[in-house]
Amino acid sequence: MSVPVSVGVIAAVLLLGAPVITAAVRAEAGHRAAGTADAAALAAADAGVGLLDGDPCAAAEQVTRAAGARLAACDIDRTRFEVRVAVEAVAPLGEVSARARAGGRPDPGAPTGGGAIGADGWVWPSAIRAVTQGPHDGHAIDLAVDGSGVLYAPYRGIVVRVGDDGNGIPAVCRARPEWWHGPNQTVLIRHEYRGRTLYSSHNHLAAGSSARAGVTAGTVVSAGQPVGAAGRSGCTSGPHSHFTLSSAPRNTNPDLDPFLYIGSP
Repeated sequence: MSVPVSVGVIAAVLLLGAPVITAAVRAEAGHRAAGTADAAALAAADAGVGLLDGDPCAAAEQVTRAAGARLAACDIDRTRFEVRVAVEAVAPLGEVSARARAGGRPDPGAPTGGGAIGADGWVWPSAIRAVTQGPHDGHAIDLAVDGSGVLYAPYRGIVVRVGDDGNGIPAVCRARPEWWHGPNQTVLIRHEYRGRTLYSSHNHLAAGSSARAGVTAGTVVSAGQPVGAAGRSGCTSGPHSHFTLSSAPRNTNPDLDPFLYIGSP
């Protein structure tokens, strides 16, 4: 009798073990899919702000394909510089899927920008209400940025210039060539405020980040609307925005104190 009982026990173990092994393999496939989705979303977000070349969804597709999975969906939220992806991978008893997102996430307590829009319509133009350098080169200030680097229009207006500012290499970078990263990328916006024409500018943007946000010359923007992302273009030792407010259409030697408009850090 012992032999048949042993055979029966072994058979039962084998029968019970098959679903357990299948479940374990599916779980492992699910973990791989989740990891792939995270990597794909991060790659897409990096491409979205110009840290990687190419289209954000193409970057996600490349990462997904390299992992042996399939990119099922890729959506870009240009209002937040956020990318959402869905990934599918082959597993026992069918495919497993995973979703991920990456990119800028403004403070949910603030309608736009780095804080609520003031009663006069101005908003802090970066996600972190802080500066890395106070007034210099006239009244310019350097805005601190978060990991997404997203930068915002400080007030409603119309974009009058995007891209290379044409100013060449400044003197400081001739002395410190390691700070030079190619032509400075700027976005210059014209504002009409209390009967005056003012011009704001963000500088050291990631190349192409304004276009990825849907902003080109002639685009009408509202206060707190993303207009680009901080990169390392121009003469800079690290990511930030050299922010100016001026009575003339320029991004150098500004003559207006921005703190009087956007508030204190």
